[in-house]
Amino acid sequence: MRGRSQRLLGGSVLVACLTATVVTAPAGAAERVVERAPGATPGEVALEEASFVDPTAQVRRPGSVELGERVYVGPFAQLVPGLRAGIAIGAESNVQDSVRVEAWVPRRSGEERALAAAGLRPRDGVRTGERVILAHGSAVRGPARLGAGEADPADSGVFVSFGALVDGAVLERDTGLSALSRVGPGVVLRSGTLVLPGKDVRTQGEADDPALGKVRPLVEADRLFNAAVVEVNVGLAREYTRLAAEEPDAVRGINVDPGGNVFDVSRDAPTVESALCTGPEVREPRFRNRVIGDVCFEDDLRTLSQRMGSRISLRADEGGPFSVGTVRSMGNGTIFHALEGSDLSIGNRVTYGERVVVHGGGRPAVDPTTGVAAPTTIGNDVHLGDGSVVFRSLVRNDAVVGERSVVVGSELAVGQVVPDRTVYANDEVFGPVEW
Repeated sequence: MRGRSQRLLGGSVLVACLTATVVTAPAGAAERVVERAPGATPGEVALEEASFVDPTAQVRRPGSVELGERVYVGPFAQLVPGLRAGIAIGAESNVQDSVRVEAWVPRRSGEERALAAAGLRPRDGVRTGERVILAHGSAVRGPARLGAGEADPADSGVFVSFGALVDGAVLERDTGLSALSRVGPGVVLRSGTLVLPGKDVRTQGEADDPALGKVRPLVEADRLFNAAVVEVNVGLAREYTRLAAEEPDAVRGINVDPGGNVFDVSRDAPTVESALCTGPEVREPRFRNRVIGDVCFEDDLRTLSQRMGSRISLRADEGGPFSVGTVRSMGNGTIFHALEGSDLSIGNRVTYGERVVVHGGGRPAVDPTTGVAAPTTIGNDVHLGDGSVVFRSLVRNDAVVGERSVVVGSELAVGQVVPDRTVYANDEVFGPVEW
């Protein structure tokens, strides 16, 4: 791991930086840990090395959690060490919205033997190398090692996509899991390998042989994408640290994005009563969910509060704006985000199940009026089932995306139904979600 790591201190940690000094936050705010650069005045934050933990993240036994430099931990993430097993997150890594990392879980005897064969002991916990991406809604169950081996500037680290699970496995450098995929106990994912969407890799043979249909070789486009994600999240760690130092309440509830990055220069607040972003701005640090930046709602704040569940993260701090029509209901753990330079357009009367991920990014289709990739778009009266994922896609009116299904790089017809536990990619059924 490059540089030094810092154990998190106190019961609630807002910002964790290297060579830390504990600074008591203002009344009602979380504690924060702030690094002082050589020669810096007391309280000055060394922003270029800063790591940031969103105030809504749950960090149990913080003395058993270590963060490297330039780490971002997003809203409602959970870092759960065991009594004897810790968690260490390497430099320039990120733990995104609603990710759960458990250092130790009970195992059957067969799983314990598989773990031992892979060199994993119960007390090893979860450790990552540098540049490990745990994307929205993914999970790691320990013991596990991500980014094993010496860091190489030519590799892009490790990418664990939306809703994927690393379940007692070893992921070498330069590997990845696609959306809603899993790697099981004792499996070693070799460098240069990507698990395909929805696949459940249970054996070493399945991990090593692409002919079995569960993995493929990484390509340069994968590495470029991963590198861009790392760069964005390093920028977010720095700028959220700056925002928290300047205005501690601004990193809570409904509030501004941090700005300060090439992909998001200015600080913008969410708006209500107009999906066209012409309604009144809202900043409400006491709101139970995290709504950040250029998120524009047709509903008013009272209606949103009535129709939203909890642990919801709608984050326009990279891409944006997000145009959101009337919400019929939004289940616990819903996540909105978008890639740099992209936005989201969401229609009226949409129903969101629990743990839904809607992620913007340029669709394969090109908008003929602009010549750029068309945005991710959700139509009217759409139903998104529990645990479903929509990425770089168009979901037309009255469509249904089933529970634990993923739609990526596709256009759904009016009223089309994607069955439960289905991977729908590039406008066709790719296969089932196997676990």
